[in-house]
Amino acid sequence: MNIFKYSSSVFKVVIMMLAITSCKVTVESLKPEAAVPTTYGLHNDTANMAFKPWQIFYTDTTLTKLLGDALERSLEMKITTEEVNFYAAQFQQAGRILYPVASVGATSRVDRYGEYTMNGVGNDDTNRSESLPRDQLLPDPYPELFVGVNVSWEANLWKKLSSKRKAAQSRFMASVEMKHGLTTMLIGSVAQTYFELLGLDQEKLVLLENIKLQSLAVGLVRIQKSGGRVNQLAVDQFESQLLNTQNRLIMIEQEILSTESRINELIGRYPRLLARGSLNSFDTLERLLPGSPQQMVSQRPDIRRAEYLLEASGADVMVARAAFYPSLQLSGNAGVSAFSLSKLLLTPQSAVYSLAAGISAPLLMRRRIRTIYDQATAKQRMALHQYEKTVLNSYHEVYRSLNNGVALGKQISVKKREVLILDRAVVNSKDLFDVGFANYLEVINAQQRRLEVGLELATLRKLQLQNFALVYRALGGGWTQSKVE
Repeated sequence: MNIFKYSSSVFKVVIMMLAITSCKVTVESLKPEAAVPTTYGLHNDTANMAFKPWQIFYTDTTLTKLLGDALERSLEMKITTEEVNFYAAQFQQAGRILYPVASVGATSRVDRYGEYTMNGVGNDDTNRSESLPRDQLLPDPYPELFVGVNVSWEANLWKKLSSKRKAAQSRFMASVEMKHGLTTMLIGSVAQTYFELLGLDQEKLVLLENIKLQSLAVGLVRIQKSGGRVNQLAVDQFESQLLNTQNRLIMIEQEILSTESRINELIGRYPRLLARGSLNSFDTLERLLPGSPQQMVSQRPDIRRAEYLLEASGADVMVARAAFYPSLQLSGNAGVSAFSLSKLLLTPQSAVYSLAAGISAPLLMRRRIRTIYDQATAKQRMALHQYEKTVLNSYHEVYRSLNNGVALGKQISVKKREVLILDRAVVNSKDLFDVGFANYLEVINAQQRRLEVGLELATLRKLQLQNFALVYRALGGGWTQSKVE
């Protein structure tokens, strides 16, 4: 059989089906409407802190050890890794649809035809033929054996199959970016919680320091009461202040316990005591270097993921569009077939093959296809708006955190000066009280205000460190690997 003599006929059939089913289906070209600003206001740096791997960006070795443990042990990270593996398998599967599918098989069947059926009559008539050799007589019941190769293939008309492959590839890449985003979020969460823990440790130190001072004050005022210089009211005021500070210490210690638990949970392990550094070791921080918004767009995993999902939705539209047009399938098989095992393997005349081509086109289901196409285009527009929203939210997140960093730096500078003044006020009030030029309320107020300002400074420094980690995460820092392992 020469299959090529049918090519012109097949071509004519295709042209005829195209004429019947074709309609102009336009595909929207969707692009983001608004361009990203070129700067973050007053911040015009070209250097970008997000390009530093987390192993280099965070200089606290205790913190980097916690971060490494979190990336290795986090159950959320393990779940996401398996999701990436799932989409990778889907992509591999979709990559094979462009190529023929071949399988090797063997089939065996036995048929008994009734005497009053076409096959039964035909077989009986064949066996009565005098010219038929004995080894070609048809047995009853009739067995049929086949061993060979089956092949099927669909043509990539209208880029239908390549679009499916593109959609699977984009979703796989989106899952990779989702893992990168989780890495960034996990590193940011552990770092911010770690800095919160350091801040609580500093607040605890401030409270312990004040408890020591207030205990001395209680002892002194009791001595003065016994000498008749003050009354019981003064003693009660000092003791009340001490008890209040001791109660606040209990609350801080409980917060420290809860914060340690949160870090252990992020790491993926049960509660344990955590080694850590000191808030004072971060007195000098690097300057916030955000780079350009365009760098942020290319670096942030959530933006990259939204971009890949937008590409996938565009490929889905192309697949839905291709459904309006005919599809071409080719199939065939080749092997050996006979009703006897000896003839199947030893006789060259048992060789068989078949070739088939099928063309199908929608006719009475165009409304359904149009509905599917409309759904795909709506999802593409949703993906576009989601991408725009992600970029917009990301820009504002960086913009706010940068300005928060500047404001926190100014507040800390002012608060440090206030601490120095109140340190002097506490000493002066005590000295004046000892010589009778100040009353006990002035001493209590000075001590109480010094305590509050000390706690406020610790909180501001904690917030500054947390904001430092937030800027790094908001810029997309944390998911790139260090070149220095």
